Amino acid sequence: MLLTSLNPAVVAAGHDLEDAVRIDGAVLSRSDLVGAATSVAERVAGASLVAVLARPTATTVLAIAGCLIAGVPVVPVPADVGAADRRHMITDSGAQAWLGELPEETEGLPHIPVRLHARSWHRYAEPSPDSTALIMYTSGTTGLPKGVVISRRAIAADIDALAKAWAWTPADTLVHGLPLFHVHGLILGLLGSLRIGNRFVHTGKPTPAGYAAAGGSLYFGVPTVWSRVVADTAAAEALRGARLLVSGSAALPVPVFDDLVRLT
Repeated sequence: MLLTSLNPAVVAAGHDLEDAVRIDGAVLSRSDLVGAATSVAERVAGASLVAVLARPTATTVLAIAGCLIAGVPVVPVPADVGAADRRHMITDSGAQAWLGELPEETEGLPHIPVRLHARSWHRYAEPSPDSTALIMYTSGTTGLPKGVVISRRAIAADIDALAKAWAWTPADTLVHGLPLFHVHGLILGLLGSLRIGNRFVHTGKPTPAGYAAAGGSLYFGVPTVWSRVVADTAAAEALRGARLLVSGSAALPVPVFDDLVRLT
């Protein structure tokens, strides 16, 4: 099962977690996630591909989890992308509908709402591991963004390899403020947490204060984030209880690394 912690049978047997996901002021338990995401799955089942405006909200979490439960591929669309690139992502991918939040221009696609308080306990068969889970679009720095097809098997293998390398377990609390339309923030951060079964905290913006207040054991960031953290001594020192700080997307400057070591 791709999202192992959301196994309905296991959650129904009492293996719940009251604060499995904290995001945008919302706190979702595992049973909340299973019930609401399965309700989403019922509304999208049978679709060939849907688009999700991937803001860091509970709606985005439930939309993507629901599609993965139903076996419906998702295109996570950046909320701040320009109209031309958004139009290209929608037409190039062949998305059939917007799921959850809507952009200003819908490109004529129908809308499927995500209801945060709706619940369903329907059981879905696990889709083939070789089926498409996500189509992630590149930044488009060398032309139009290109859709990268990512299978369920690839996501599971990626997360499992990192779990082994990082000794990542359900006892961890993973914190980040990264976009949910990038591999780092979405696949590793959110889906990784839903697979491993640890607590997940999204800070909204990746601010030093937000990271300091989260009380995590794992933190994800990019070099710019860590540069801001080391510039705030109190925030950096608040991370001393963490066991792993991850920097991705680009090389972390050596002085920033050295300051992180010294302060944390």
